[in-house]
Amino acid sequence: MASYAIIQCGGKQYRAEAGAQLTVDRVEGERGASILFDRVLFLRDGDSVQIGQPTVAGVQVRATIVEQLRDKKIRIYKYKRRKKYRRTIGHRQPITRLRIEEIVA
Repeated sequence: MASYAIIQCGGKQYRAEAGAQLTVDRVEGERGASILFDRVLFLRDGDSVQIGQPTVAGVQVRATIVEQLRDKKIRIYKYKRRKKYRRTIGHRQPITRLRIEEIVA
């Protein structure tokens, strides 16, 4: 069994495996910078499982920023019938692509 961890980043939870890439909400830093995530909620290493209450003590996930970019554009359309009210706006969420280097236990 491969080892993986569930981390919390920006109020959301992600499954992190060594060598995998994650797309998360914008994290401050430049390309190539290293980031440590210490909010590890769950850790599976082979057959052993550790569940945090709320976090697993002494475990960190080290990641490297691959790129800073913006997500696809979404269209927001507001409409009220019979009132000639129509609004269209767009939004592009700033995101960060990370490469998980290792899970440090």
